[in-house]
Amino acid sequence: MCSGKTEQCISCENRTKVIDILGKPVRVKNYICSTDGVNYRPKPENVQLQLSVCPVSYCPASCAFCCAKGTKTDRRIDTKRFAEVMRGLKEGDHVRGVKITGGEPFTDVGLLNEVISILFETFGYDLELAVSTNGIGLNRFREIKDLVHLETIHISRHHYDDAVNRRLFGNDDIPGTDELKEIVNSVSYKDLWVFNTMLLKDTINSPEEAHRFLDYAIKVGVPKVGFMVCSPATPYAAEQTIPYESVIREDDASMLFTRGFYDYEFCHCSDGVYVSENGGIIQFYGRSTKMVDYGYSRGLVYDSDNHLRDGFGGEIIV
Repeated sequence: MCSGKTEQCISCENRTKVIDILGKPVRVKNYICSTDGVNYRPKPENVQLQLSVCPVSYCPASCAFCCAKGTKTDRRIDTKRFAEVMRGLKEGDHVRGVKITGGEPFTDVGLLNEVISILFETFGYDLELAVSTNGIGLNRFREIKDLVHLETIHISRHHYDDAVNRRLFGNDDIPGTDELKEIVNSVSYKDLWVFNTMLLKDTINSPEEAHRFLDYAIKVGVPKVGFMVCSPATPYAAEQTIPYESVIREDDASMLFTRGFYDYEFCHCSDGVYVSENGGIIQFYGRSTKMVDYGYSRGLVYDSDNHLRDGFGGEIIV
C-alpha cells in the first residue's frame, strides 16, 4: 500500500479534485491506477468518468445477494430529459464510456433502443457502450437497432448448472444453456458476449470451480468471463462474500495473467487467459474490491428516477 510519501505516489490530498458537472461541484478520483501498486500518475486536466444508465427500475429476477431484491417498482426514464442531460455531459466532456444496466433493460426493448440511439447521437459511434442483462428477454437482442455498434453485452451467469443458476436468480425464466448457445452462436462477432459471474461461498468458491465455469463458457461459445467479488449489500451477500484471491490464484498453472491494476487500498483487478485441459482458450478478468466509503465519485449514474447522481445511491447532481 502506498503511503503517499514517495515521488511515484499521488499524495493523499491530491488523490481527488473537485470538478463542475452541470453546475454542481463533484469530488472525483484524480489518479490513474497503477500496474505495480507503486507508480501512480495524475489524471489529465479534464477528468472523465464512466456513466451507468438505468432505463428501467423493474427486474423480474430476485437475487438474494442484490440490494434491490424484492423491489418491484416500475420506473422508466423520460427520454427527453435524458437527452438534455446527456447533451450537457457531452458539452462538458465528462463521459469516458457508458454501461446500460438496471433493473433489467430487456424488459422494454423499445425504450432500450431509444436510450442507445440518444447515446450514440450525442457522443458518436466511438463511444464504448455496453449493455448488462440477466438474460431474461435476451432472445430479443436482434431488435437492438444499433447492435453492430455495441461494445459488449454482459450476461449475468453465476453458475454452470442451469438449476443452480436459476435458484440464485430466483426466477425460472433465466435462459438455460441450450438457449444461450443458440443466442451466442447466432452472431459471427463473438466478442459481443461476456459472462459476469459472482464469486460466492456456496457456488464458485475455488480455483476448481472457476475452472468448471470457464470450461462451461468455452462450451457455450462466450469468449470472456468476468469474476466479481460479492459486495455485502444484503445479509445473504455478506455471508457469501469470499476473497477474490482464494478463487483466482496467480499460481494457477491454467491461467496466464496478462495485466493487473492496483487502486491503493481500494481495489485490485487482473486480466488473463485460461487454457482448459483439452486446449480450449478463453479470456477472463476479475476485480477484488473492498467495500469502503471512498468519499468521492468513481462514476456517474443516470437512474430510472430521472436524476443524475455521483454514483449508485449517491448525491443528486441534476
